[in-house]
Amino acid sequence: MISKLKIILVCMVLLLPGAAFASGSELLPTSFFAPPEDPIAPDAAIEGTLVIDGAEADLFDLHTNSFRIDRKALQLDMIPPLRVDLVQDGTRIIPVQRGPIRGEHPHWEWIVQPGTAWSDAEGIAWLSLPVALTERNANCVHNGLLKMNLSEPDEPADFQIAGETCAYLQFDMRAELAALFTATEIPNAAAVIAADKRERAARLPEMPVSTLPFADRLASKDQVPAEALTAYGTVLGGTHYVSDCPTRAGAYPFCAELVIPSYSWAKSVFAGIGAMRLEQLYPGSMKRKIAPYVGGCDADDWGDVTVSNVLNMASGHYNSRRHEVDEGSAAMQKFFLVEDHPGKILIACKAFGRRAGPGTRFVYRTADTYIAGTAMTAILRTERQDAAADLQTDLLAPIWRELGLSALMEAPRRTYDESAIPFSGWGLYLTRADLARIAAFLQRGGTIGGEVFLDPAMLGEALQHGEPPYGLRAASDDQRYRNGFWAWNAGPYLGCESDQWIPLMSGFGGLAAAFLPDERLYWHVSDGGTYRWGASAKAIHQRFPLCGDTK
Repeated sequence: MISKLKIILVCMVLLLPGAAFASGSELLPTSFFAPPEDPIAPDAAIEGTLVIDGAEADLFDLHTNSFRIDRKALQLDMIPPLRVDLVQDGTRIIPVQRGPIRGEHPHWEWIVQPGTAWSDAEGIAWLSLPVALTERNANCVHNGLLKMNLSEPDEPADFQIAGETCAYLQFDMRAELAALFTATEIPNAAAVIAADKRERAARLPEMPVSTLPFADRLASKDQVPAEALTAYGTVLGGTHYVSDCPTRAGAYPFCAELVIPSYSWAKSVFAGIGAMRLEQLYPGSMKRKIAPYVGGCDADDWGDVTVSNVLNMASGHYNSRRHEVDEGSAAMQKFFLVEDHPGKILIACKAFGRRAGPGTRFVYRTADTYIAGTAMTAILRTERQDAAADLQTDLLAPIWRELGLSALMEAPRRTYDESAIPFSGWGLYLTRADLARIAAFLQRGGTIGGEVFLDPAMLGEALQHGEPPYGLRAASDDQRYRNGFWAWNAGPYLGCESDQWIPLMSGFGGLAAAFLPDERLYWHVSDGGTYRWGASAKAIHQRFPLCGDTK
């Protein structure tokens, strides 16, 4: 039995401002890392370089390891070193390096997001940053927190992970890490601050989802297990109603900056939007045969397969017609694990036999989307006569900047060889505000300031405008897949008098984003392996009717 004295001592520690436990062997409540409601900026300017030493975790409590990842060989409990430049905008501290920061660790890469610096009543300067460890060559995110005393350089920083969006690997991690902040001038500080201001100004207005009268029916436990839920929200009337971000140690204090992995949302956001942009700029791109553009997909098997076919998961190449059997196969596991482009494209082109004519059968396989991205890259380079042209840099980044998306969107996962081909079908990182703005962009016809950025016909098919359904039969009779987007006929479920095809994005583990009529959106991020969201749509429908024309 725990003694009353021990309970009292623990409570005293938790009540001390800025105080941590004596060791890193226990989780801290997330409130320890939270800045005050009205932080006061430290007297000394914070611009310079933060260096964190790598170390073995003091606490590593493994909850789930479905793939039996070798803890010792891949050093799961070893925290990699970190070096990141920081700039200051009032109390807001902005990292210069965004997205995954590559290093020498065999498994982990850091992501650092904007945080807060403040002075407490005693004049001590504190820095708290939302950080994450993300898997090398993968998309899982383990969101954490880092707090350090800037006034005492010899005092270790507190680091903790108590939440993730990762279905197959879940753990708690805690450590006290040697940390040093060195003040120095950052050459591009003004540009970093200006970009951050533009991003925050472009966000949709946010309100707590709890203010909605039907909040308890959104992301309810019969749809998403509570322990698997990362966050959820809905856009209604131009306002983004957002949840908090629960962890095993309390609510995440930087929910707006929480790193969300895309998983297969990237098939829509990266491959789908990228294809629509390419077709808008170079009409006929989707009808081109992929064999001349993709080394490995030879003309004998792939000569009649178009970019549109692979984008729509209808290449005619598969080993099993059953839904997601190929996606979960040993061949696909090798495809995901290999780190270089030649290895990935060889598996994508050769590991699945020709079974049907292109465009005749939907079989879900991320390898098809990777082939589509590879072909689109080659077409872009041919059109621009530029061997370095890139889907992210030249097609998507200009759109993201016009929309004012976060810097996370500038860093999609790429192969680790010199070619650095984007994964296309997975590997993006984004915030909840990014998701809301991307949805609004699509729902208003892919326009920004009246300028059309996306091919209208392709976008209309993806969003099921006109005379739906568009796309081949997908996992069931009431599902379709077109241009990287799913669609579900929600009419019977909602009680509509006719079909109601709702376009949506779906991601591994339990990610759902449904594009509802009248520019509404419902989304949730989870990792419990469930994809149910219909009850949330019905709750919205009973207050804001969804039956009728989806235009």
